[in-house]
Amino acid sequence: MSEAVKLLEVLLYLLRFVLHLCVLWGLWLLVHPLIDRHLRQMGQKIDYRINHRLSAFGKRFSIMRKRLWVYRHLDNLLYFVNSKYEPGISVMRFLMRTAIVFLAVFLSGLMTLSELPGRLSFNNPFLEGISFSDGIPMRGAWKFPLFVAVISATIPYFRMRYSYAQRKVRGSYDLLDVVKISTKFTHLSVDGILDKTSDYLAESNVLKAPLKLLGAAFANYSHERELNEEAGRFSGAIGTTFAVEFISDLLYAEKEGTRYLKSSLMMLNRSMEQQRETILAVKANSRDAISLGLYGNLVVLFSSVGTFIYMLKPAVYMQLQFETPVGLSFLMVIVTGLFISFVISTILARPKLDYH
Repeated sequence: MSEAVKLLEVLLYLLRFVLHLCVLWGLWLLVHPLIDRHLRQMGQKIDYRINHRLSAFGKRFSIMRKRLWVYRHLDNLLYFVNSKYEPGISVMRFLMRTAIVFLAVFLSGLMTLSELPGRLSFNNPFLEGISFSDGIPMRGAWKFPLFVAVISATIPYFRMRYSYAQRKVRGSYDLLDVVKISTKFTHLSVDGILDKTSDYLAESNVLKAPLKLLGAAFANYSHERELNEEAGRFSGAIGTTFAVEFISDLLYAEKEGTRYLKSSLMMLNRSMEQQRETILAVKANSRDAISLGLYGNLVVLFSSVGTFIYMLKPAVYMQLQFETPVGLSFLMVIVTGLFISFVISTILARPKLDYH
């Protein structure tokens, strides 16, 4: 009975933690409209000053990039992930949201722990579980909320990295639509080609917003270094040889005119079509192996675990699996292997549209 009471108390304190988060989130929604305008102005000023310094230093350009690598790293990720990307502003918003997540989780955890009747002790969950020591003052209560807050604050970044990896693969295929549509507007200037192409792309195309920004760069650049920087960011976001060829054709057309641009884009289109057919053929032949890598290991794992539980009984299996060093070690190895297998199978399931 006491174990059930302890479990109920833990669930109630988890509920309080969630309610504290809801209160802080509501306060943030009230304050956000008041600071959004100032945040936008701050982001525009920071981006302007950084770009101005990068263009003013000339030979020290690489040195400045190394000093600002965190900002440039986040900016490049958001450039491809955020469909409403704005230079400077998107980075400030991301940092602000990360800080809000950190503060909300930390304060919620701190307030929740302060309401405990004594000290909350975390022991082996399969032996003693979680226990309360009444009457003992809490010391260092900020350590556990701080740890949880740091972990929670990293989630937006890793989520962005995952989305970035997924959009890179999609972008390699969406580039084919960009090349096809661009061939219809080669009578225009390069910025006009990119602007028109962006308008005709579907909303689901991940290159729609980056292409619009690239067109603005071709229309408004004041120095060749600025244009090369923006063009390199576009091709680097996709990360394929076809993207490099596409950008090279545009840069050449910007310097020498668009006379030969249509033929170059049509050749690029044919190469991409042939490579896509090759990839689809290889994928069709290896579909069974890819599916086996995705789901076969899980089927084997659950069937094996089910068999052991049936033979050893649940209590014995849980004791051997979670209360012995060998069982925990093998569990970590199995979970790590499953994760690696899933990642490799996911990459093989849809490779980039590239020469290799």
